[in-house]
Amino acid sequence: MSTRDDAPHQDLTQLLVTAADLPAAGLDDFTELASPSSDEDPPPMTAQTPELTAVLNRAFGDKAAREVRTSFMNADSSIVVDEGVSERVAGAAAAWMADMRRVYTECASWTMSIGDDEITVQVVDPAGDPSEPLKVEQLFGNEGDGGYEALMRTMLAGSPGQQARITTLLVRHGDRALELTFRSLAGDPDGPEAARLAAETSKFLALAPSKFLGLPPR
Repeated sequence: MSTRDDAPHQDLTQLLVTAADLPAAGLDDFTELASPSSDEDPPPMTAQTPELTAVLNRAFGDKAAREVRTSFMNADSSIVVDEGVSERVAGAAAAWMADMRRVYTECASWTMSIGDDEITVQVVDPAGDPSEPLKVEQLFGNEGDGGYEALMRTMLAGSPGQQARITTLLVRHGDRALELTFRSLAGDPDGPEAARLAAETSKFLALAPSKFLGLPPR
């Protein structure tokens, strides 16, 4: 199967979603931001044990050799989508994905230190997540068909009633990786905003990983 990684020196920016890709994907409500919304380094994090704390901070603080980023926002600013495509030195992308997989497997929650505030982050059980992360992982993470590896999880950050919902899909192919993150307020899981978020998320999930891997939209 031919993918965009067949051209080793290809510009990473060509693997990112652009404003020109949005209309055909039914994402006319979104516009591309002038600069990425999530370029800052993550704050210090604390897990249940010192060992997991080290893995957690190493995973989220990992730096790629080369990286390009973009962000999109819908008309009422209720949904922000961040996308990054990176390239790491040989073997580093696989090690990073292994760290991220361990974080989501062994850390049901952790805290982030932002100034004097401690913010709790909880990982949503993938079996009960309406975004169906396990199905997305199977779609873009078939090791037997091109050697892709995918990992997707949803997190809730903050106090109940004021929580942010953060859903991230990671896709690795060789030494390159895609990070696709959706940010919004958690809101009522049965309300119209949740349904709209699910619909917009599914459109980006069909568009961004396929473009990264050089596949038709799925």
